Amino acid sequence: MKISNFFFLAALLPVVALSNEPSAYGAGDLDAKTPYGLSQSEKRILQNNEKVSNLNQTVGNVKSELGKVSEDYEGVRSVIDGYGNKIAKLDERLRQLEQANEELRTENTQLKEYVTESRKIQTENQEKVKAVLTELGSVIDSINKNYVPKDKFDQLQKDVKSKSASSATSKSPDETHKEKVVSSKDLSSKDSATLMKEADDFFDKKSFKEAKVYYDELLKRNYKPAKHNYNLGEISYNTKSYTEAIEYYKTSISLFDKASYTPSLLYHTGVSFEKLGKAKDAQTFYKALKQGYPDSPEAKKVK
Repeated sequence: MKISNFFFLAALLPVVALSNEPSAYGAGDLDAKTPYGLSQSEKRILQNNEKVSNLNQTVGNVKSELGKVSEDYEGVRSVIDGYGNKIAKLDERLRQLEQANEELRTENTQLKEYVTESRKIQTENQEKVKAVLTELGSVIDSINKNYVPKDKFDQLQKDVKSKSASSATSKSPDETHKEKVVSSKDLSSKDSATLMKEADDFFDKKSFKEAKVYYDELLKRNYKPAKHNYNLGEISYNTKSYTEAIEYYKTSISLFDKASYTPSLLYHTGVSFEKLGKAKDAQTFYKALKQGYPDSPEAKKVK
C-alpha cells in the first residue's frame, strides 16, 4: 500500500508542477503584444525590431518634412529666379548708366577745354579791343582838335544846302521835280520806324539825296543816332565828301563802338583820311581794324 501510494504521488507531481507554470505554447512568440519566455537572442531581436519600428517612424516623419522642405525650396527657387532676372536687368541698366556717365564725362571734359579756350580767346580779344579803343580815343581827340567842330559843321551844311538850292535851276526838270517831291513830304507825320525803312530803301537804291533828308529827320528825333550818323557818313563817303564823312563817322563811333558796322566804319574812315592825304591817320584806323576785327572782310582789304 505504501509503495503504490508512492508511485501515484510521483506521477502526480509533474502534473501539479505544470499546472502552476505559464503555457509553453505562447513562449518565444515575438509577434505577441507582450512576448515572454524569450531567450537573450530573441530579446535582442525584439529590441532591434522596436528600434527598426522607431526608425521607420522617424524616417516617415523625415520624408514628410523633406516633402514640405522640397515644396518650400521650389517656392524659394522660383522667387530667387525672379530676383535673378531682376538683378540681370539691373546689371544691364547699370552698365548702360555707367557707359552714359563715361560719355558725359568725356563730353564735359571737351566742354571744359572749349570754355577754357573760348575764355582765352575772349580775353585776348578784349585786350585787343581795349588797345583799339585807346588808339581810337587818341584819334578822336586828334580829330576834335584838327577838324571842323560840330557848330561849324552844321553851318557848313547850311551853306551847302543853300548852294544846292541856288544851283537847282541848272538841273534838269526831272531832277528838280524829284527833289521837290522829296522835300515837300511831311516827314513829321510818319513814325520813326517807317522813316528809317524808307530811308534805307533810298540808300540801297543809291538815292543818296533822298536818303539824307530822311536820316537828317531821324537825327532831329534822336532816333538811333549812332546808326544814322554812320549812314550819313556812308552817303558822304560815296559822294566823295571825305571830310564830312569823317565827321559823321567820328560822331557815330563816339556814341556806340561795338556795332556790326564798326569794321566798315573803321575802313572807310581810313580810306577817307588817305584820300585827304592823311596817310598816318589812315594807318591808325587800318591798324585798329586789323587788331579789333581781324577776320572781317574789311580787314582783309587792308594791305
